[in-house]
Amino acid sequence: MDQNAIAVVTGANTGLGFETARGLAGEGFTVVLACRSEAKAKAAMDKIKARNPGAKLDFIPLDLVDRQSIRDFAEAFGNRYRYLNLLVNNAGVMGPPYTITANGLELQFDANHIGHFYLTSLLIDKLDQEVETRIINVSSLAGKREWADIYFDNLNFEGNYEEGFKLFGLTGMVAYSQSKFANILFTMELKDRLEQAGRKIKAVVVHPGISHTDLGRYVPFPMSLLAPIVAPIMGMSKPSKGAEPTLYGALHPDVNAGDFIGPTGKEERGGPPGLVPLPDKAFDKALCERLWALSEDKLGISFQTN
Repeated sequence: MDQNAIAVVTGANTGLGFETARGLAGEGFTVVLACRSEAKAKAAMDKIKARNPGAKLDFIPLDLVDRQSIRDFAEAFGNRYRYLNLLVNNAGVMGPPYTITANGLELQFDANHIGHFYLTSLLIDKLDQEVETRIINVSSLAGKREWADIYFDNLNFEGNYEEGFKLFGLTGMVAYSQSKFANILFTMELKDRLEQAGRKIKAVVVHPGISHTDLGRYVPFPMSLLAPIVAPIMGMSKPSKGAEPTLYGALHPDVNAGDFIGPTGKEERGGPPGLVPLPDKAFDKALCERLWALSEDKLGISFQTN
């Protein structure tokens, strides 16, 4: 691996993002932690450097539901770095109280998909190198559930946000599944467009299986007390284990564009990382193109890959 390689990891101050940043720093990457809180990012950097004093780390603030923050991040990155080898779209929110952002979108869809779609569009030229570069979109098992779809007729789940599947008392899980399914469709369409443009950028999607991270911050208090007991029963892994598919997708030489990398154990909950099947709807080209057009429309942009 090029010792001058540069990676951006969103949500790198905690959970899977932290473990991904730590792992990439251990492989010699200069890792840019893209997080909302400078204090939390600096604390994470201190933790990484305590175990790896030679780690090359940087911080640029990023709020994925703030369009100006995303533009500011891309500008700041461009001022500091001439190129980018790896973009890990990792940050996410799961099961928050029903929230419509300032952009008029349901929070999970806005943060988990639209924000990353915009960030990727602004960094794509930095990834266009003579050597192979990669974009890793971190999805979830929720993106493979039977209810995972893009609900174009009610994208914001107005009136039915709390209906459907619940996890540890969390509502909004169907909306969460929509956002994580969007990560998959985005990867598939991005792969096609990059291949058509002849760019050496591989778009890959991964999921961590069931991992015990800060994503569960909205779990109701009584249920949160049970988490340490329930987590082992459900086969929840530590974040360091949950980050393995991301690192595999980022680093393994045999990973191909459009691959889905996740745990290969029972029901993809845990186990060693490797190739896992995509949901059937991921191959629906019209659906992929429709989500891409919707995403451009919500941002008021044209995402050019050529």
